[in-house]
Amino acid sequence: MQSPLRRSILRAAPFAALLAVTLIVAGCGGGSSSSDSAVTLPAVPGADAVPAKNAPPIDLTDQYGKKVDLANLQGKPVLVAFLYTHCTDLCPIVAGKVHTAYAQVPQGKRPLFLAVSVDPAHDTSASAAHFNKLHRTTGEIDWLLGSHAELEKVWKAWDVKPEHNANEPEEIEHNAEIFAIDPQGRIRALYPPSFKPEKLAEGTRTLARL
Repeated sequence: MQSPLRRSILRAAPFAALLAVTLIVAGCGGGSSSSDSAVTLPAVPGADAVPAKNAPPIDLTDQYGKKVDLANLQGKPVLVAFLYTHCTDLCPIVAGKVHTAYAQVPQGKRPLFLAVSVDPAHDTSASAAHFNKLHRTTGEIDWLLGSHAELEKVWKAWDVKPEHNANEPEEIEHNAEIFAIDPQGRIRALYPPSFKPEKLAEGTRTLARL
């Protein structure tokens, strides 16, 4: 049986492969000047560099009922992950590392961390608040919620494919990578679930300067 970490890496492979293809195409085109096909790879500590590519849209509601449109967040770095509040393996691990990393970054300089739900049937404002309280991430992780149709639109745009475990229906296999987005709204790096908190803290400072 594959480990949760192995499954999450496999789930992330299609998007990473797509970004790699973008790099190849941009490198072979020769004449493109579009920012969406930029080939400069950032040295973001602790993350896997990818060719700069405009982040797919996200337009959802957070756990407080506030609309969040990723397109309106340009000007500041953003971290995006796909998680669920009842997760008992990778999500708490990621949350704990984010909390440790953010403790090393001044509050006004922390990237906005968006956790897009992969479990619309069970993720609610109450469960998001409970998760954040349990893992000390209140004010650090903003949960984005919605109907299955609303969330599925985002999953498809980001090439994320959450699936229920046939043997354990409450368990969802999902991508647990963190997408690092620069102030211009471009994906610049991917943090694997095994990231080190100190590297994420260092990387967020680099991301803000890109």
